[in-house]
Amino acid sequence: MPSYTKTFIYPRGTKIKNVECIISDVKTQLIDGKIQPTPEPVKLVSIKNTINQKNTIDESIEDSEIYSSLDLYPDRWFDYKVHSGLIDNEPSIILKVNCYPVRYLPKENTIHIVDSFDIKITYEEPVNQKPAEKLYDMVIIAPRRFVVNLLPLVGHKNLRGIHTKIQTVESINKEYFKQGRDKPERIKLFIKFAEQNWGIHYVLLVGGLKSHIYANDRENSSYGDKAWFVPVRYTNIDEGFISDLYYADLYKGEGDFEDWDPNGNNVFAENWEELDLFPDVYYGRLPCRNKFEVNTIVRKIKNYERSSHWKEDWFNKMIVVGGITFQNLTGPGHNGEEPDGEWLCNITLDYMKSLIKYPVRIFASNWPGPRPTAGDIMKEYSKGAGFVLFQGHGNCFMWDTKYPNSTGDLTWVGGFATYHYPGIRNGRKLPIVVVGGCHNGLFNITLLQTLFDSSDGKFDYHAYGSIAKVCFSWKLLTKPRGGAIASTGCTHYGIGWPSDPLNLSAMLESNFFYKVGIDNASTLGEAHSGSIIKYMTDVNVQGDSGHTYSITEYQLFGDPSLKIGGKIRPSII
Repeated sequence: MPSYTKTFIYPRGTKIKNVECIISDVKTQLIDGKIQPTPEPVKLVSIKNTINQKNTIDESIEDSEIYSSLDLYPDRWFDYKVHSGLIDNEPSIILKVNCYPVRYLPKENTIHIVDSFDIKITYEEPVNQKPAEKLYDMVIIAPRRFVVNLLPLVGHKNLRGIHTKIQTVESINKEYFKQGRDKPERIKLFIKFAEQNWGIHYVLLVGGLKSHIYANDRENSSYGDKAWFVPVRYTNIDEGFISDLYYADLYKGEGDFEDWDPNGNNVFAENWEELDLFPDVYYGRLPCRNKFEVNTIVRKIKNYERSSHWKEDWFNKMIVVGGITFQNLTGPGHNGEEPDGEWLCNITLDYMKSLIKYPVRIFASNWPGPRPTAGDIMKEYSKGAGFVLFQGHGNCFMWDTKYPNSTGDLTWVGGFATYHYPGIRNGRKLPIVVVGGCHNGLFNITLLQTLFDSSDGKFDYHAYGSIAKVCFSWKLLTKPRGGAIASTGCTHYGIGWPSDPLNLSAMLESNFFYKVGIDNASTLGEAHSGSIIKYMTDVNVQGDSGHTYSITEYQLFGDPSLKIGGKIRPSII
């Protein structure tokens, strides 16, 4: 059913007292046929499971109880929700009003229509709102063993005006906030303290699993601690997955602490409709497992930010890789038939046209090439690029896409895997890589977990009989020479609607480039968290768990304060 979302932004401390929505006259119309239910999102299912996949179409499930009802759907003309989050780098109160101009009466097969809404909001402005003293811009949360290795990064950031402080996981758990119910909540309470008292905007978590060989990665359904240098919060959505958004979503409503446990039963992120989801700080993680990885990333960040890459031709190049994710698109604007993944790639290139002089399309439809094979991808990647987008399918160690073969069935093109990374030779020409696909950001894997993953038939770590110890997205950063300066990836299944490609996971990935190319985001955090904020601001997320699923699994591997393009990049006018 159609909906219209209007978002109103107020300073932190504003109190929303009342929201009214006055509607125009209601018209009733009998319709032919039933209105079909919204289809379930389709997973960008992991590669091994989909070799024989042919039908990737929207499937709707009709509930007979609903279709025999005399209750209108939606059950009201409008609803609203109050959020807290960062808007244009300012702590804000966000009021989202969702209006429903058409409501459906299933049993009578009639629709009820209004032409206009008049929204009236009563609110109290903040009184004597004192902003936090700006002591620091960023806090790095890391284990004690990594502190010495991170000091060069702290010095580098301070010299560039990003006032940075390291806080150890050990000090947070022993000296701060012992009232937290588990270690992730204690860390989150510390971040809230730092945001309120130090004025931080950036949070960098440095630390992943403690071993590449084996780890018991979670204590229970809600968190992992003992096997981790920096603990992780698992959601209880679907099978459960890691979400670092938990650490950034500090407040809900008009400023109360957002604990992601609205019913207080110590099972986190199960009531998806009640989560706030707006980041209150920009966040990212470097899930390093040893000092060598820390040193590698610190060196990359320092080298990247010391140069004005935005002046160089390689930075003004963007590589997009795609094919058929679900289906070919037809109709106006698609030149007959256009693979949906390629269409999404072209959308992002359009967003980035103010920055990108040299677009490179590695498409399944290209003949004779370049196509999404390991050889063609490595060849272009090794020349350097400022940005890379993969739009397709994945598992924990591989990305791929599809094309129609001679019989019309969908066939895998060839793809790109972590075992191809030694062939990447891009030196210091490091891109920001956005990855669309399942499990490419699954950073809780180890060698033995993937080796024995199929023993119970569940494939919890999504390697499907192969062996991997580091996920696709993160391994691009740990490559000592070349690779990437930052990446994104899904910590669980990427999802989408075949009939609406620019939605769910793909919308977040596209929004990243919208923030960079159109909104001129200057830092990695502004682009990544900004893509979530744009999604939450633009879309009515009420009533569909797919939105919460996509947003909470969307992981950034990188320094959120990283200056995109290196030394100060001028604003785009």
